[in-house]
Amino acid sequence: MRIAQTLAVTTFLAALAGCARAPSSFTDADRAAIRATVDSFTTAIRKGDYGSAASYYAENAVFMPANAPAVEGRAGIQKAFESFGRVTSFSQPIAELDGVGDVAYARLNADLTFTPPNATAAMTDKAKVLIVMRKQADGNWRTVAGMVNSDLPMPGSPQAKR
Repeated sequence: MRIAQTLAVTTFLAALAGCARAPSSFTDADRAAIRATVDSFTTAIRKGDYGSAASYYAENAVFMPANAPAVEGRAGIQKAFESFGRVTSFSQPIAELDGVGDVAYARLNADLTFTPPNATAAMTDKAKVLIVMRKQADGNWRTVAGMVNSDLPMPGSPQAKR
């Protein structure tokens, strides 16, 4: 009787495991689509087209800029981008990209030169960027969370005084 119960439980667990869906694979086509998306976003920022740049974020995304509070929602993200003012150069090569199914992440190294509104001098920042993307129902990859961490010391910090 004990063998029959063990066999029944084992059979049930095996059937249950078979019902679990394995995550879909993350393909070379997904990687290429994300690289193209990052390139298009970078071009939009470089051109000062902040509405287009924000469209690469999901409607309910969160953007976590360096030295500032998090911004939620596409409209807020666009306003955060507008604070860059005039961008004279921007690059963000992908250092690492991976994912599973409809979720992916990319680690980037950014280099940005811009003149904020009402400023007379350009600012340059180098930063590390981490984005989490989700494949949307329309098949496009959009950022759902993005974080920027500046490589430069904060003004007034001991490192900045060196």
